[in-house]
Amino acid sequence: MNVASAQEPDEAAPARDRYVQELLRLYRETPGVAGRVPRADRELARALYDHNVPLYAVANAFIVAAARRARHNAYSTPLPQIQSLAYFRVPIREMLERPPGYRELEQLRQLLVSQR
Repeated sequence: MNVASAQEPDEAAPARDRYVQELLRLYRETPGVAGRVPRADRELARALYDHNVPLYAVANAFIVAAARRARHNAYSTPLPQIQSLAYFRVPIREMLERPPGYRELEQLRQLLVSQR
């Protein structure tokens, strides 16, 4: 048995845990999110890590989705709080397929900052 292969699962666990913790921290800080993290959200965060979804793509999806909601709320009845990380599945896929440019992300960040 290769020693490096035997160590891989142990070495991957801390990286996975850090990824999940950071993803959930960003999720809780996203405007419009209820703030609690049910077990299903932790499982989805682990699945995103297991599917090699970059953390920056998830963070960008949080920004884009929150900005869309902020724009919607500015013109109509406010939407209810986001209750699950699953809400962001489509925006995450969008970020992987067609990531926004730096300028667009900065504009969305500024929109969110001005909404607080």
